[in-house]
Amino acid sequence: MLCTRSAINPLAAKQGIPPGFIDFASTSFDAIFYQRPLSSTTSRRDSQHSDSDEDDEPTPSPHRRSSHLPDFLPFIQLITEKCNVQPVQLVMALIYVQRFRATLPANYKAEPQAAHRIFAASLLVASKYSEDYSLSTRQLVRATGDVWTIKEMARMEMAFLQFLQWDLHIDSEEITRFLHSLNFDDTASILNNENVL
Repeated sequence: MLCTRSAINPLAAKQGIPPGFIDFASTSFDAIFYQRPLSSTTSRRDSQHSDSDEDDEPTPSPHRRSSHLPDFLPFIQLITEKCNVQPVQLVMALIYVQRFRATLPANYKAEPQAAHRIFAASLLVASKYSEDYSLSTRQLVRATGDVWTIKEMARMEMAFLQFLQWDLHIDSEEITRFLHSLNFDDTASILNNENVL
């Protein structure tokens, strides 16, 4: 095999998303992408009761995006349900987002739909890299309600890969370190002896 696959074998451990993991993924994405401390992102999300005061914040809000797309958390839920996304693929996508964010200037300000596009591209890359029968661009586009065309999604994926310099290798130790860094200690629900080569 010419390329080195990750040490993860998702086919051996098809499983559902653990309770609360979608919220964890959304909160972690915000902490990584917007470079916020994880605790302030979590406490902000937990304390929100309405969107009425969101417009006064100087930093991008994880809940107010384009009117054509759902809020970010429902967006992640929609894709994971419609595309049968595995927890390990979500974690791989978050690691790719972290690598992507490291290539951007510290003062980078995201445009409204950036988080949705980056998440979709990272998940597509994670699925294609980790599975023999992966999520297709067409499936992802359909799952989002055709918000983007297949051509647009393919361009987003290619741009994302170029930012990563095609460095897609992730092993189980990196996943464990990454989850611990985000205060997620139940790595057994994501990784177990059956899906590590």
